[in-house]
Parts: sequence; structure tokens; C-alpha cells
Amino acid sequence: MNQRTSQPMDPTQANTLLHQWRSRHNTPAKVAAAHRKILLERVSHSMAFENQPVSMERLRTLTATPKITEG
Repeated sequence: MNQRTSQPMDPTQANTLLHQWRSRHNTPAKVAAAHRKILLERVSHSMAFENQPVSMERLRTLTATPKITEG
């Protein structure tokens, strides 16, 4: 996770970073995947804080959406 500083960010730099992020996340699936990745990291950190650590692999398994096969 990035460390936040007390210094304000330059608006031009912020705009550049936003445009770079948007170019890398140009589909709804990519945006959802990026949010899912951050969410799992935050849940992992939160659970470790509560003395209930869980691995990222275990979280992925628990939150995986099962594929439905037609038969």
C-alpha cells in the first residue's frame, strides 16, 4: 500500500496518474479486478490486525465465484 504524505499532490501530477490508471483499466472487468485485488489486501490486513491472519490464497479461494456449467 502506498504511504500517504502530508504534502498536497500537484494537480497536474494527479491528473497524469489518473489518466494512466484509466488507460490501464479501460474495461469494466479490469476495474472490477483492480478493486477486488485491493479489497482482498485490505481484508487480509484487517484480519491480521484482529489476530486472525488468513493468506491471500485462502481469501481468493473463499471469494471465488464458482463457474456454472450447463449440462
